[in-house]
Amino acid sequence: MQEYMFAPGEHVLSPRGVPNPGYTLNGDAVYDRSRVAAAPWRLKEWDFYQISDDRLCLQLVIGHVSYAGNCNIALFDNATGTRIFERGVTIPLPFRSMHMPESAHADSVLTFSHDGVDLIFETRDSTRYLTARCEGFSAEVQLVPAVSNSITVCTPFSKKNEFYYNEKINLMRADVSVSYNGTNYTFDPDHTFSLLDWGRGVWPFSHEWYWSSASTLLDRKPFGYNLGCGFGDTEKMRGTENIVYYGDEAIKLGRMLISHETDVMLPWRFEEESGRFSAVLTPRYDRDTITKLLFVNNRCHQMFGTFSGSFLKSDGERVAFSDVTGFAEHAINHW
Repeated sequence: MQEYMFAPGEHVLSPRGVPNPGYTLNGDAVYDRSRVAAAPWRLKEWDFYQISDDRLCLQLVIGHVSYAGNCNIALFDNATGTRIFERGVTIPLPFRSMHMPESAHADSVLTFSHDGVDLIFETRDSTRYLTARCEGFSAEVQLVPAVSNSITVCTPFSKKNEFYYNEKINLMRADVSVSYNGTNYTFDPDHTFSLLDWGRGVWPFSHEWYWSSASTLLDRKPFGYNLGCGFGDTEKMRGTENIVYYGDEAIKLGRMLISHETDVMLPWRFEEESGRFSAVLTPRYDRDTITKLLFVNNRCHQMFGTFSGSFLKSDGERVAFSDVTGFAEHAINHW
C-alpha cells in the first residue's frame, strides 16, 4: 500500500462526496459535512472519550447514527470487571441536528441534555473540559495533550460515497473528579490518561473492525499506541491508523494483523506487516456490549488487560514493554 499524507487544509471529501484516502499526524485535514453525499439516515458521527488508569475507566460518549442519537456514561473497574455506574439515553431521528464538531481540534462546545442526563464536551485552546451529570453521578475532567501528534485517517469502502474519517488522540493527561451516590472514585494521577475516538462516516450496513489502544509511561516517557484493522476497501486505502508514540517520537506503522481465539479471554496477538510492532494481550475483563433494536444488531467485545511486546524506533533500536494496561476490541455491526 502506498500511503498518502494530506496537505494542511486538504479536504477529505470531494465536492461530490467521494472520499480522498490518506492520513495526517496533525489533524489538519478538512471534514466538511455539507459534502457528504448519502441518504439522510446513513451518516454516523461520534465523540468517544475513555479516561483510565491501571484500574478505573470512565467512558463518555455523544454521537448519532442519524436515525438515533445517543449519549452514554460508564464507570467501571477493569481490573475486577466491576460495573460501578452506567446510563445511556437514545433520542429518535436527530439526523444532522446534533451539531457535532467538524474538527477534533477547533474550539467547540458539544452538549447533550435529555432525560436527566447532561453531557458537555468543550475544547478550548487545545485543552478539553468534559462534564457529566446524571442520577447521583457527576464527573469533571480536564485533558491536556502529553504528545503533539495524533493519527487521522480517511478510509474508503467499496461504494464510492462510503467513507470513515476518524481521528484517534492518545496520551492526553487527565485531571479527573468522579463521584456516585456520595462515593468519590480516585484515579491515580501518575497513570491516568485519556484517548479520544472522533469518528465521522458513511458506513456499509454490515461491517466489523478491530481496534486497540494504550496510553501510559515507559521509562518515564509518554508511551502509547493506536492499532486497527478489519474494515475498508484495502485496494483503495492510502493510510493506516497504526502508530506508536514514545517520548517525542511518533512511529507510523503499516498494516496490522490482530487475531484472537473463539474464547476471547485467551491471549490476543498483534503483528505489524514489517515486524516493527509485535505484542500479546492477556485479557482480564470482557466489556461485552450487545445492541438490538429494530434492524440494528451490534456486538462488541472490548477486552481490557495487559500487553507485552516490542516495537522498533525510527533509529532501529528495538524497545521492549510488558504489563502495559490497555484494551483491544472486536466489533461486528449491522446498523
